[in-house]
Amino acid sequence: MQRLSGLDASFLYFETRAQLLHVCGLMVLDPSTIEGGYSFDTIRAELNRRVKGMPGFRRKLHDSMLNVDHPVWVEAEDFDIDHHLHRVGIPEPGTDRELAELAAHLAGTPMDRSMPLWEMHVIEGLPNDRIAVFAKMHHSTVDGVTGANMMSQLCTLTPDDPTLDEELVKETAGGSGALELAVGGALSRLATPWRLASLLPGTLGVLPSWINRARKGLAMPAPFTAPRTPFNHTITGHRTISFASLELDQIKRVKNAFGTTVNDVVLAVCSTALRSYLDQLGELPAKPLIAMVPMSVHAAESRPGTNRVSGMFMSLSTDVEDPVERLEAIRDANIVAKDHTNALDANLLTDWAQFAAPSVFGSAVRMYSRLRLSERHPVVHNLVISNVPGPNIPLYFLGAKIDKMLPLGPVFHGAGLNCTVMSLDGLLHVGFIACKDLVPDPWPLADAVEGALAEFVAAAEAREVEGAVVDRPTSAAELASRKRAERKSERAKSGRKAPAKKAPAKKAPANKTAATAETTGAGADAAPAKKAPAKKTAAKKATATKTTKKSPAKKTTKKSPATKTATKAAAKKTPAKKTPAKKAAAKKATGSKPTASKPTASKPTETKAAPPASEASSSSSTSASSPAATTAAGPSGAKPTGAKPTGTKPVGSPPA
Repeated sequence: MQRLSGLDASFLYFETRAQLLHVCGLMVLDPSTIEGGYSFDTIRAELNRRVKGMPGFRRKLHDSMLNVDHPVWVEAEDFDIDHHLHRVGIPEPGTDRELAELAAHLAGTPMDRSMPLWEMHVIEGLPNDRIAVFAKMHHSTVDGVTGANMMSQLCTLTPDDPTLDEELVKETAGGSGALELAVGGALSRLATPWRLASLLPGTLGVLPSWINRARKGLAMPAPFTAPRTPFNHTITGHRTISFASLELDQIKRVKNAFGTTVNDVVLAVCSTALRSYLDQLGELPAKPLIAMVPMSVHAAESRPGTNRVSGMFMSLSTDVEDPVERLEAIRDANIVAKDHTNALDANLLTDWAQFAAPSVFGSAVRMYSRLRLSERHPVVHNLVISNVPGPNIPLYFLGAKIDKMLPLGPVFHGAGLNCTVMSLDGLLHVGFIACKDLVPDPWPLADAVEGALAEFVAAAEAREVEGAVVDRPTSAAELASRKRAERKSERAKSGRKAPAKKAPAKKAPANKTAATAETTGAGADAAPAKKAPAKKTAAKKATATKTTKKSPAKKTTKKSPATKTATKAAAKKTPAKKTPAKKAAAKKATGSKPTASKPTASKPTETKAAPPASEASSSSSTSASSPAATTAAGPSGAKPTGAKPTGTKPVGSPPA
């Protein structure tokens, strides 16, 4: 038996009726190269013969109630080719749209887990006597590399039938007893604490390292930062498919003209098609779309299991309007993302997936789908884009020449669109698969791909005519250095200086100094020019006024009309001043600093005569209610209206 790795088993745990996690492939074949001509029985017999030399096509899942770990692969002793190969007719007229509709229906049906997890459907009735083969393999048994290797055993460089490898024919997955399965699972779970302890040190440093790289401009986009689009919602089990084919020579021409890679051009073409599609719907977001690009880590340190994949997040720069600038932005983003991915542990995802528990993960995914939680949190990524390199020579599937080969990946809750690209024999085949409820008609996407490439080819022709020298950055560090130099150059051209941003912060101490000078009486003449401290002064004045109004003197003033008349006459001659005794009372009531009343203070020795007690009482109450008196009592040192700061005439006795 062969136990599934945590990552392999996760594709089983995460699968629901709406989220089907199998990998599909659509091949359009020319059967005229088959020896003796095409017939379904010929295809069936040859496939049955070759499967005998393919152990991965003859194994099935096995589990037990006593097993506390992941399931295992065992040999399917009851293997029957008729359970996996089916014959289907395409509706008239049999064009690409009818083929895509039929393939989408087949992609939306789950597979029987009691048998080996693969299926093939031979589709007949295409124009020019062509046939198609739609294949499905569960993601738990293949990833991109292993799937291509398994399909390569069915494909040859010539139409001739190959000879089977005897060692592969004898190889089996073996069997498993209930006791062996239970003991092996228990021993594996006992090692869980040690595995967790060994993973934590390397994992804890990922976030600080990511933040540090982001500050330097050397980090790929973080998850949960993608904008929401029409295909970023909860998915259902219905699928739609569309596809297009591009000339690989044109892709390479664009690559050479702008100093990029084929993968950069592919991403730019997909980005342009997505931008055009969303713009037509009126749903183009202001932020750039984020794609998750799977990466094979088979070359890294060996780990058990079939799936050896990681992923990097890529900005598609859909917010950039100019196509050339968009291509260059994607090129730079690709350099940064690859450098960041290489700095991370390639086996981090595989190692953490070992802790996946079937009961917990299965229940969590079903609840996640039922509650539509993918619409309640930020979007992780917008879609998956995968580029599978293929041979630039003809291939033959069971003797029939392959005209088109379109791999199609799964879609997920929150990311209901998948784009997979594969090159073969001078052509680049682009396939889109999506949730039908989110993308009812994906053909505008396929049509936009052809228009996007034409746009880049025209730009490449213009670049070739100009003869511009391509200066492509070779590393993320060099790219970050260039960006810093560009920012400095832009600041120099605009005449901006770096310290200018700190200038407003330096004004604050100056204001405080001026305010201090006013309150100490040193800068009384400059007081009207300082507005900010005056607002604080007004607040203190209001407090002093309210406190003075509550004094008993106010009641005395209301009882004597003659006193009011005398007070008004006195107020016309001079602003109401407070004697030192009154100042001390005002300071106690307001809790202001002793220096607050210095700017308006007059020397008490200049007063030649003191009014009677009754008049002094009325003068005090008038100063509490008069605006002029309030201004004189403030701590800001502002000049009272119609009065000089010094040399004020003494207040005489009012007329009887």
